[in-house]
Amino acid sequence: MSRYYTNYTQYLGAQRCCDIRTQGPPGPEGPTGANGGVGQRGFTGPTGSIGYTGPTGAKSFIIDHPINKDQYLVHACLEGPEAGVYYRGKCEIIDNNSVTIELPYYVESLATDFTINITPIYNGNINTLNVSEVINNKFTFYGKNSKFYWVVYGKRSDINVEANKLETNVKGEGPYLYI
Repeated sequence: MSRYYTNYTQYLGAQRCCDIRTQGPPGPEGPTGANGGVGQRGFTGPTGSIGYTGPTGAKSFIIDHPINKDQYLVHACLEGPEAGVYYRGKCEIIDNNSVTIELPYYVESLATDFTINITPIYNGNINTLNVSEVINNKFTFYGKNSKFYWVVYGKRSDINVEANKLETNVKGEGPYLYI
């Protein structure tokens, strides 16, 4: 077993990202009024898990937990031509054989078509690392003793990324549009 986290839930720790909500930074001063005065300074929308974004905020959103109906999942966006998810971590093989990573129990209910990337950390030796496919929310790295970073990318199975305009109700204003 690794001294690094092999369970993604442990990696996240007790952080409750659903409770994180912050007010965005102040917006620019308002336009000049009829008497030449400057208008009141406006506020940019809040950032965080409620799904809005300020000019420096991340695009985050809440989705229903695919298995536990009493919970939400809070995700943030990467830009690309598909709706994707990712999980990442740092691990170590310490038995000159393998180490298994366990993803959250709901991952295979949320996503498909997983890709796993490995970035070995140099330890004075050139090591070859191999990885299994994700099966039952787990995957295994094989190789000699070494430390490495890993990233798993998956394709969300519940989001249509090419929505028909006639069948879509777009909400929001300006560049902050959403469905």
